[in-house]
Amino acid sequence: MHETYTPAAVSRPWTLVGLLGLAAFGFYVLALDQGWLLSLVQGDRAFDLNFIHEAVHDARHVAGFPCH
Repeated sequence: MHETYTPAAVSRPWTLVGLLGLAAFGFYVLALDQGWLLSLVQGDRAFDLNFIHEAVHDARHVAGFPCH
C-alpha cells in the first residue's frame, strides 16, 4: 500500500498551535515590545536600555509599525 502525504499541521495539530504561538511571539517582539520582555530579567533598567526596540527598529519601520 502507498501512504498518502498529509501535511504536518494536519496530522499533528499541536504543531500548528506551536507555530501560531511562535508567530504571535515574534509579532509581539517586532511590533509591540518596548522593554517589557527583558524587564523580566533586567528589571527597570530594561526600559531605559530598550535593547529589543533598538535591535528591530529598522524592521519595524519597514513592516509599517510606528514606534515613535
